[in-house]
Amino acid sequence: MPAQNPDPIRSKQVFFDNTYYQILFVEPNKDKRVTTSILAKTRGNVSEEPQTQENHPESFNQFVLDEQTVKKLKGYRSQENEPEDRLSSYLPSPGITFQKEFINSWLKEKNNQTQLGNFYIPMRTLLHARKLSQLIAKTWWAYLTAKKLDLVTEKPIVWDNFTAGNWDKIEPDILDGLIAREIFLFGGGDPPDIIENEEVYFPLKSQEEPSKQPRVMILPNSKCWQGVSLSLLLAGQAYYKIRGKYHQIAQPIFSTGEIVLNYSLEVDWNKFTGDIKEIIISNEKPWVAYHAIIPYPPIPYGVDEGNVEKWANAEDDGGEFPFYSKNKKGEYLIDVEYFRSPYNYIPFTCS
Repeated sequence: MPAQNPDPIRSKQVFFDNTYYQILFVEPNKDKRVTTSILAKTRGNVSEEPQTQENHPESFNQFVLDEQTVKKLKGYRSQENEPEDRLSSYLPSPGITFQKEFINSWLKEKNNQTQLGNFYIPMRTLLHARKLSQLIAKTWWAYLTAKKLDLVTEKPIVWDNFTAGNWDKIEPDILDGLIAREIFLFGGGDPPDIIENEEVYFPLKSQEEPSKQPRVMILPNSKCWQGVSLSLLLAGQAYYKIRGKYHQIAQPIFSTGEIVLNYSLEVDWNKFTGDIKEIIISNEKPWVAYHAIIPYPPIPYGVDEGNVEKWANAEDDGGEFPFYSKNKKGEYLIDVEYFRSPYNYIPFTCS
């Protein structure tokens, strides 16, 4: 049920050296705050040494990640034998992942396939909703923090550094939220500023047989293309470069397969709740995909910044607002706690 007509691909091809993927690359722009580029490159050979050239390397295996990104992506590598500091090791993106202990608690039960079939997708959907709401909260918190006036200069120094392109002077967590905010504000409808390697996108029509050089990408003829910047952000495939290394803006929520095959994303700036509907992709076959409308309203006046920050950084397992439900013995239950914010002014999203 694709959101576009993708190239047919064999399952093992997703890890081939010559398979094409995309990322959103974001740079500062003094006139419009950010410039967005879609980079399409091959996954690359994990044994190759990274290049030191200033421009982007030819393959994603040569994109070296910064230390903070590596720490946040622990457990997200697509194959354990690949280096943890290379961007290619996280392609294709798995999207959100459940705690291993949570999944193991199901597998210990009899009829575990029935358990997984009944509850995996619904609980993953609820975790999607939670993570989207938390990301929105993070962008709000980052903006409120950046706009605070310095006591000495009486100017919003962090915001001024952001608009001036002095990104190396901003704490990464704040900068990530500010960049994500720009993508929510414009990336849900505006096309990217730059599209590199345009020849990779042709032919737009999918082949009848698997190609020797497959593409796991959103193509311009897809209904997903309108929100391609947002889609790549939410799949964890959005980066900026700081001190010579690549930094991931947000951890994966959707998987690469979901943004390429299943979801078309849009932002609504006037709603506090999300919406999702089926859309017909092709009349040739009964192909249906999902169009998800993600709310991104203005920050309410007088919002409690501390509460916004607490929800943005809430841990899934434990803490004040956990996602997982446990009994008194600490055993996981097939249930969830906070899949939406405890503060009703923070948007309730959909997936």
